[in-house]
Amino acid sequence: MTHRSPIRSIAILGAGIVGLSAAIAFARALPGLAITIVETPADPAAFADRMPGTLPSIAAFHDRIGLSEMDLLKAGAIHRIGTRLIDWTASGRPLILVDDDHGGAVAPGAFHQHWLNARRAGAVAPFDTFAPAAALAAADRFVHPLDDPGSPLSGFTYALRLDPPRYRDLLRAYAAHHRIRPVVGGYGGAERRADGGVAALLLADGRRIEADLYLDCAGPAAPLRTAIDHDVEDWSMWLPADRLLIGTERSPAPAPGPTDNVHALPSGWRMTLPLRDRTIHGLAYTAGQTSDARAARILPIGTELIAFRPGARRAPWRHNVVAIGDAAVTLDPLASANLHLAHAAILRAIDLLPGRDCAAVETAEYQRRTAWQVARVRDFQAAHYQPSGRTRGEFWRAAGRLPRPDTLAHTLDQFAMRGRLPFHEEESFGRDRWLALLLGLGIVPRLPDAIASATPVAATAAALRALTDAAAALPHRIPPYPAYLAQIEGRR
Repeated sequence: MTHRSPIRSIAILGAGIVGLSAAIAFARALPGLAITIVETPADPAAFADRMPGTLPSIAAFHDRIGLSEMDLLKAGAIHRIGTRLIDWTASGRPLILVDDDHGGAVAPGAFHQHWLNARRAGAVAPFDTFAPAAALAAADRFVHPLDDPGSPLSGFTYALRLDPPRYRDLLRAYAAHHRIRPVVGGYGGAERRADGGVAALLLADGRRIEADLYLDCAGPAAPLRTAIDHDVEDWSMWLPADRLLIGTERSPAPAPGPTDNVHALPSGWRMTLPLRDRTIHGLAYTAGQTSDARAARILPIGTELIAFRPGARRAPWRHNVVAIGDAAVTLDPLASANLHLAHAAILRAIDLLPGRDCAAVETAEYQRRTAWQVARVRDFQAAHYQPSGRTRGEFWRAAGRLPRPDTLAHTLDQFAMRGRLPFHEEESFGRDRWLALLLGLGIVPRLPDAIASATPVAATAAALRALTDAAAALPHRIPPYPAYLAQIEGRR
């Protein structure tokens, strides 16, 4: 057997949520690993460290590191079932995006194809109303999925809305439980090896930290990873927002609902993310169209302005340095995928962990899978800017003229022809969430599906009405979210 030296030590730059998550995950997976984490000043543009929204995948990550949902609730998290897009379409009706199956097996063929046939034949309820979880989200209700496979509330998944400072404190305490305590110190540079890798991480005070593998979790500036190269793909031609104005206001009890609100405005979009004791507001816009002073008038409670440039590193893993989170990909928080991408990168790095030589054949697989995942999240966010007759304004007029990434253009072309979504490896958003977004934006395939068209529309009309009636009745059987949250936390 060929001998290979395993990785026995890692050094992590950045002790925010991403850095602490990486430290804990590596410690749990490799108990004998020596881990050093360096706490540097926080980067305001590190959205994965400071935005509260997550995707359902966060449950799998917490399972891997040994944290329960109740641990998160005690740290201020609340449930997040979906996103309400307001003034995003010509009709003015809110569009609800959830992770749930839409419709059911009304006849042979895909449900959305039967829905499209019914739409062509006349009036039909909006596509998103056929998802039970969307009915809950529209009413700001939540209940855990039921174990009964026959229940309409058995098939959906949900996420969490975190309280970032309290979540970071939880991770910090959990890291200490694993004997990981951050070293405080500013970044002072990198000592390079002859092959281009990093021999040591240098701190501003002269300390020198050696490791086999280095993780840069320090935000979009990525000082350690940038010491090797700055090969970043610019996504600003596809994603128009490059400014985010953030403000916070105190929220009265009881606890808020589990649905995010994102409003389309003439100058961009505004997010409203309620936490238990406060609400985070954000205004995303384009600096070339809207001045910062005008943005402050639109969001008067805004107190922090963040400039960013959407994009991703072409090779997040170079030699023995890996960029994780915002150090690898910069995206605005429209789809709440920032922490999801960071967690996915951490688990992928663990699962594909090479030897100390960081062989190219292994790191190339990490690059390939990471590239597919971040590209499809980018595509999903870019799809939000498809022309739909939404709120008028310079922002949306310009967004409607933007080019589309090749992978998104392929998806839109396939869907516009026959309502088909091509398969992509490493998808972060489910098929029905894609369908709800595209159909909700008014993108209707030109040709009907042959299998669904074999069933007369009249034969499925009654089934469609029954499905929407059943979904609409669900919220009335569920208590308001604050009462449900109090119930599961034992506060009667």
